Amino acid sequence: MKTLYLLILTLVFSVSAIAQTQLDRNVGLDFYRQGEYEKAINNLQKIVESEEKDRLAWLYLGASYLKTKKEKEALKAFQRVKGIYNKNMPVYEKKLKITSKQRAQYTDSARRFGIYGTVKVAVEFSADGKIGFVFPFQGLPYGLTENVVKTFEQIKFEPAEIGGKAVTTIQVLEYSFS
Repeated sequence: MKTLYLLILTLVFSVSAIAQTQLDRNVGLDFYRQGEYEKAINNLQKIVESEEKDRLAWLYLGASYLKTKKEKEALKAFQRVKGIYNKNMPVYEKKLKITSKQRAQYTDSARRFGIYGTVKVAVEFSADGKIGFVFPFQGLPYGLTENVVKTFEQIKFEPAEIGGKAVTTIQVLEYSFS
């Protein structure tokens, strides 16, 4: 009986800690969306210190660093996202919908040297329907990364919505050359 009581108590504390982490992360996202990037950084740093596999916190931490012109820190945060898959992603009433995306051009130099691979970028999809930033954190040489950035800056989309209101979101997009 005592073991069962301890097990239930441990479970209650674990669920409570997870709920608190999600609440704290949402506060950090709200700071970001309100343009309070330093507050977002302070909040989200605490989240990723306690929950290293929180993809959403890393995405918005990277974006907050980028908005405060701390590109080295942004690069490190976005690179942390690579191995984390959709953990703790928010539930949107209406998901982001990309309506138009062009193809990135393969350069003559890349063709000549047989370059292939994947460019990974973090993209801010603003609530106003415009691309906020395109930040490459894994690139390719000979103009391929630059062409992907230019292409993704032209994406047309319908923003995600929470509570019937459009919200800014950050996503990682990939473009492969083969």
